[in-house]
Amino acid sequence: MCGIAGFLNLSKTNFEIDQNLLNKMQQSLYHRGPDDFGIWKSDKYQIGLVHRRLSIIDLSSCACQPMSDKQKTVIICFNGEIYNHLDLRKQLNSFGYKYFSNSDTESLIYAYKHWGIDFLDHLDGMFAISLFDLQKNELYLIRDRIGVKPLYYSEQENILSFASEIKALWRLPWNKKKINDESLYHYLTFMCAPAPNTIFDKVFKLPAGYYLKVNSSRIVHKKQWYCPLNIFQKKDENQNELYDENYCIEKIEGLITQAVKKRMISDVAVGAFLSGGVDSSLNVALMSQFSKKIKTFTVAFNDDIRSNELKWARLISKNFDTDHHEIIISEKEAFDFYNTMVYQLDEPLADCVCIPFYYVAKLAKDNGITVTQVGEGADELFFGYSTYAKYKNFYDIYWSPTQRIIPNIIKKFLYKTYKNIFSKNTHYVEMLRNWSNNRFLFWGGAIAFNEHQKKIIFKNKNFDSFHILNSHLYDLKKVKSNADFINQLTYLELKQRLPELLLMRADKMSMAASIESRVPFLDYKIVEFMLKVPSKLKFKNGVNKYLLKKVAEKFLPHEIIYRKKIGFAAPTYHWFEHGKYFPLYYKNLLNNSKKQKKFFSPTINNLENVYNVSKFSFAVQKWTLQNFFALK
Repeated sequence: MCGIAGFLNLSKTNFEIDQNLLNKMQQSLYHRGPDDFGIWKSDKYQIGLVHRRLSIIDLSSCACQPMSDKQKTVIICFNGEIYNHLDLRKQLNSFGYKYFSNSDTESLIYAYKHWGIDFLDHLDGMFAISLFDLQKNELYLIRDRIGVKPLYYSEQENILSFASEIKALWRLPWNKKKINDESLYHYLTFMCAPAPNTIFDKVFKLPAGYYLKVNSSRIVHKKQWYCPLNIFQKKDENQNELYDENYCIEKIEGLITQAVKKRMISDVAVGAFLSGGVDSSLNVALMSQFSKKIKTFTVAFNDDIRSNELKWARLISKNFDTDHHEIIISEKEAFDFYNTMVYQLDEPLADCVCIPFYYVAKLAKDNGITVTQVGEGADELFFGYSTYAKYKNFYDIYWSPTQRIIPNIIKKFLYKTYKNIFSKNTHYVEMLRNWSNNRFLFWGGAIAFNEHQKKIIFKNKNFDSFHILNSHLYDLKKVKSNADFINQLTYLELKQRLPELLLMRADKMSMAASIESRVPFLDYKIVEFMLKVPSKLKFKNGVNKYLLKKVAEKFLPHEIIYRKKIGFAAPTYHWFEHGKYFPLYYKNLLNNSKKQKKFFSPTINNLENVYNVSKFSFAVQKWTLQNFFALK
């Protein structure tokens, strides 16, 4: 729902708030809200706010933004949905607040007036909020608990600018575009720039569960208002119950059912992306309990038979009597969209799923759908990937025992001795180096270049991406000192890959098609519960996603639940090895990109020299580089 933007003068020298600049900002966010827009500015307070509207709750003009209370004490621009807004409304009504609309936005205003910034603890939803308190002369920028909705900001020339997308920031003349070397280095690792940084110097993204406050003295500071680890400080559950498999299955079913149900709240039709895997199929099964003839949407590639899941999606559609729609795209269609994808992402996000995600979102929009439910987060929370299992088995059998037993001085010696033996496979060299330095085995579910490879291709060699994940692990171990491998893996994914890669792609690609994506599996109550569930129930008897599959047995055919996992992806390997469009495009970018010459060594022209192993296709690495080189 929607796009927000604005700027606030932080200096003591006043200037006229330029309506034309605000108008340019809202125009750049048109795709996020094609239904309406609004602008509010105040020379007195030296602030301007803009809003693009995608009408979902209360379709009338009463719900337009920027919105203020009748007393003109608070003004708000809001992107997202508050799923408990009807309950909030009843509560706030009882406190004496009188509504003029049926929107969830209005509840935010009164909740803030009643509880102050602690109103955030009362919200259940996904959101990015800009809220200006005219009485206190204070601005808040707020991102939701899990990071479903993005919010960017920049402080340049003593002006704080902010927006749902970075492109709106470039419409302001004081914001300068410059690549941040260290962010680029980390991007090469994680396929996205870790929060709070972006790929651009002096442009930041608010981390999940944080707010930024500008007080009346125009002092800026950030605060974490929500951390999922706080659940370990609560004693709201009998610990013995968490080891009871049946209890966990029943609890998870209830939580997911409620998560799906509340995400059905809308004044427009709600559809679902359907791959035919466990997550999307279970989502459709539960949605069907609350609505008839749901529209479902599936995407496939005509040149990638292995990842084609149309058969399974059709089976689920038939089982639950959905109004099913499919789209099959070619390499040419993917290539034709590619530069638009780069533009819509704003900064490099090296996830090839962006392409099928956009096409299935557009398919939904073309068929009258404005809101969809998607399956993001289930694999990360429920230990769903086979790669996770491989990491865990290796960690348990080799990594952890040898790290405990072998002294550090001997580990260092072994690294120096054997690194040359493994020089033909930089993956092994990197693992050996991490092992010898007592670093964590798992760095993320989406890694492009490791540290050893980056030292070869990247000109600046003084950076190290390990501190990104180490800071998250430090926070985890402060509250859960006995966190095991699965605990650590899950938390790393929750803090890095999910909010900055997977949820970013979902937001940017769905909004590019002017639809809203809702993520029931990342309901914060599910997140908190799964952080407490013992690891032995998440991966049991060699079965990935054990608990979720047990829940699914009540709703889905056995063949859907226990078939081989394919995963939502695009055939980048096929494109780079056998394609007609992407290989030439990649080669042209490599030969002509000024960024390539500035940031990388000549070695990058032949990635085989980085690996020294010819059997690798380097598709992930090429896609990562191409996304950066294509950036305008």
